[in-house]
Amino acid sequence: MPLAELDLEAALAPRIASLEPCWFAGLSGALVDRFWAKPRTIAWARYSTASWLGEPSGGPRIAIPGAADWCLEALPARFAGRFEAAAVASTAAAQALATGLVCLEAGGARDTVASLIRSVHAVAARGPGYDCSHSEPDIPFSVLVSIPLGERYATLRLAESLLHEAMHLQLTLIEGHLPIATDGAVGAAYSPWQQRLRPAKGLLHGLYVFAAIDAWLAAVQDSAAIGASDRLYAERRRAEIREEISMVSDLPTSIGLTPFGRILAAGLLARLAVAGAEGRRSVQSA
Repeated sequence: MPLAELDLEAALAPRIASLEPCWFAGLSGALVDRFWAKPRTIAWARYSTASWLGEPSGGPRIAIPGAADWCLEALPARFAGRFEAAAVASTAAAQALATGLVCLEAGGARDTVASLIRSVHAVAARGPGYDCSHSEPDIPFSVLVSIPLGERYATLRLAESLLHEAMHLQLTLIEGHLPIATDGAVGAAYSPWQQRLRPAKGLLHGLYVFAAIDAWLAAVQDSAAIGASDRLYAERRRAEIREEISMVSDLPTSIGLTPFGRILAAGLLARLAVAGAEGRRSVQSA
């Protein structure tokens, strides 16, 4: 059913209660179609970060193998001073992105991520072993990610960055139809991800993103295509994520969230609790 004819809250409520992965397979395509059904300054076929921002193109756009609608794009002027372009050859970055997208096939996250991203900007991280990713709610289909070429767990780390930013973009699209938070800083609390006070909306974005990453990493752990080292990395990363999420366990009661926002927060935490219990049983039976 087209999203225009759909009560999004009624459609999502049973899916949240079912504890399925929160990228909600099939939802992204409907959200994207609905976004472009409204008048825009540019057409979907002409989308780039530069054209969306009204900036001149910074150079040729490089196609990403296996991702028909994705292009690697130069860093736009808007981000000058905040981010530095990665010192990585465009062809190598494009191939790494293609490999990262394939990695998201575990658990079925790939198609969702592929439909939510159009332009990718390769940026520098703080150094080896660090990752950097970013997106902004007013730039709907663009992400900035670092490319950890030649580093340990590079593909898993890049795949996580892509999923991370795609989930921010998807939740922003959901918010266009169904607000998740009240206005202002009501309900602000400590964010384990940014290590500072954040409004309830920002906390729910963080919970949503990392609940999706945990679900994907669980599928990575179960994949026969993953080696022992990568499986161990996924296990350690999930433990880190769970520890961080435990610090926002009272989010479903936040007065800074709308009723739907509280339902979403509670559902995400319930899924994580079930996944955690299943993981402990698996370890005990091994």
